[in-house]
Amino acid sequence: INIILAKDNNSYRSFYNALLHEGYRDLAALLQDGIPVISSGNRKSSVDGMTSYVKTVLCEGGVPQRPVVFVTRPKLVDAIKQKLHCLGSDPGWVVVYGMAGCGKTVLTAEALRDHQLLEAYFPGGVQWISVGKQDKAGLLIKLQNLCSRLEHDSALPQRPPLNIEEAKDRLRLLMLRKYSR
Repeated sequence: INIILAKDNNSYRSFYNALLHEGYRDLAALLQDGIPVISSGNRKSSVDGMTSYVKTVLCEGGVPQRPVVFVTRPKLVDAIKQKLHCLGSDPGWVVVYGMAGCGKTVLTAEALRDHQLLEAYFPGGVQWISVGKQDKAGLLIKLQNLCSRLEHDSALPQRPPLNIEEAKDRLRLLMLRKYSR
């Protein structure tokens, strides 16, 4: 408990939620009165960027919600944000990698919960795809779904791509012509 109390308010809340949702309701009840109000302290927290605009953009793009048991890692989130900011001047990719279950998805989704970042660098929104290990049929379905989402406002409805190569070509053209930024 002393270690948790030495961290920020979100750590205490996450610990409480973990107890609550992992079958330790009695222990959680003992801690309930001490749940602090979330405050950002001296530094701006990623929670501050959660405006209705951010919620809408992330929801429409399929970005995963914050997990019930959530521990802030501001240095890592800030590092991802910095890399995303670099895409404003130099096109490219930001790749987050690591072992399965280490928090890549949570960290990346958390970096996107920033109103200014989304507005400045993702004017067309965000489209989130979880690929993982897929066979060719599963990958084709994911790519067809992405094509459909990106072509949603097209005047002429497109048929879904019939194979992975066709999907890659269509996505390449969409990225170059419609979503170059």
